[in-house]
Amino acid sequence: MVKKIIFSARQDHEVIKKVIDKLEKIQNITLITHDPKKEYFNLSNMPNLFEEAALIIVKVRNDCSIDLLHYAKINSIPTLHNVDTVLMCKNKIALDYALRKLFTQNPYINRYFSLPQSWNQNVSNISKFKKWAAPKLPIVIKSHYQHDKYNRFNFLAKKLNEIDKFCDRYKTFTYYDVYIQKFIECDGIERKVYVVGDTVFGIKRENPIYIYLRENPDNINIDEINRQEFKITESVKKLAGILAKGLNLKIFGFDLIKPLNKRKYYLVDLNDFPGFKGIPNIEDVIVNYLKDYISSI
Repeated sequence: MVKKIIFSARQDHEVIKKVIDKLEKIQNITLITHDPKKEYFNLSNMPNLFEEAALIIVKVRNDCSIDLLHYAKINSIPTLHNVDTVLMCKNKIALDYALRKLFTQNPYINRYFSLPQSWNQNVSNISKFKKWAAPKLPIVIKSHYQHDKYNRFNFLAKKLNEIDKFCDRYKTFTYYDVYIQKFIECDGIERKVYVVGDTVFGIKRENPIYIYLRENPDNINIDEINRQEFKITESVKKLAGILAKGLNLKIFGFDLIKPLNKRKYYLVDLNDFPGFKGIPNIEDVIVNYLKDYISSI
């Protein structure tokens, strides 16, 4: 039986392009691609191909991606990640709530991992915000929502005057709530863990915040930061399994940092369907997983 599969993602993404090329060669799959950057819908006349899909796979790019997941839910079309899971991952506050609940429910996690202290706040009244922030510095101010790279930021504020710099640089967003994490002084290395089903990969790279602290550049191209393999320990693999089950995720990634003079890693970020940059032949792993998943539905 041939199954119609919708794959909605940025088509010029390096890994996604390879995944799509390989999926198109599988005989029992009819693959229909959708680029949320370019292809929008006539809402009163959605394509029949979408209604007949056996599965919709979405690597979220923008609100068009979210809209498609809403459509799938309303029309009972199976999705790799459902809209509730994706909206939770998109919203850093909701994700923080979910992660803290998982940490509370799983004592094993707390033996090896921690979450940084965090808050949600509003920056529209700068003087009020600075008064609130003063005893909590240094802090990392992050965008409330994370999927749109044009509206996403991480800003380290060590001193009160740096909050003024933040408000000047991101003044368009100072009327929206922000997500804030206590800055954790670490060894300067960011461990990125990637999960595809039961398979877990890791890379490590210099933490962009530490590049900023050392060089103070106007801009940091994270794609140009050197990457090396990060060996996945049993505890990291166990954490990946708990996150997958607890958050209903199948393909995802999360970031770990190692504080100075402490055993525990801190989990500082999580993303549904990340870019997988730096993992050799990751397209084969994703395709094999998706092929088995499609066969099971």
